[in-house]
Amino acid sequence: MKLFLDRFIAMSTDEYDQFIGLAKTRKLERGDFLLQAGSSVDKLFFIKSGIIRGYRIINGEDITHHFFIEDWLATDYVSYLTQEPGELYLECLTEVKLYEFKKKDIRLFYSVNSKFEKLRYIQAEDAFLQMVERLKDFQTKNLKERYLNLITKNPKLFNQVPQKYIASFLGVKPQSLSRIKDSIKSV
Repeated sequence: MKLFLDRFIAMSTDEYDQFIGLAKTRKLERGDFLLQAGSSVDKLFFIKSGIIRGYRIINGEDITHHFFIEDWLATDYVSYLTQEPGELYLECLTEVKLYEFKKKDIRLFYSVNSKFEKLRYIQAEDAFLQMVERLKDFQTKNLKERYLNLITKNPKLFNQVPQKYIASFLGVKPQSLSRIKDSIKSV
């Protein structure tokens, strides 16, 4: 986590130790749930290793919302910000090691160490930009382009994530994704 923070904040070893001291270290197995829909979320997670899938159930269908990968933050951001019951399930697709931070602890830390407040903005801006980019992709790119873009950005997903989840994330059925993959192989 130190390398992640160093990209955004200049800090001493003591400041880092104080910050990381807020966290609980957790290890989860493939298939474990970090969050379940229907509960209010007051935790922020930093993924040290592994892949977590965020999804919703809409009209009885499982729709992949996001893949959370190592060296980044994860939570149900809407619930985290509003304290209303969340809609996302966060499920471990691999073994996951992470740091778990309680919202109240982070906020108190920020009030005493204001330069860390920058993390809040980085997190919010990144979540916003990812959603804008995803919406733009759906509006301007065909399935093949979205698929190739995802491969380029996150190649390890394709070795560790079932195709049905990738298809769901891309907004199609697994059969459509298979056809796209076959057309790329034949070129």
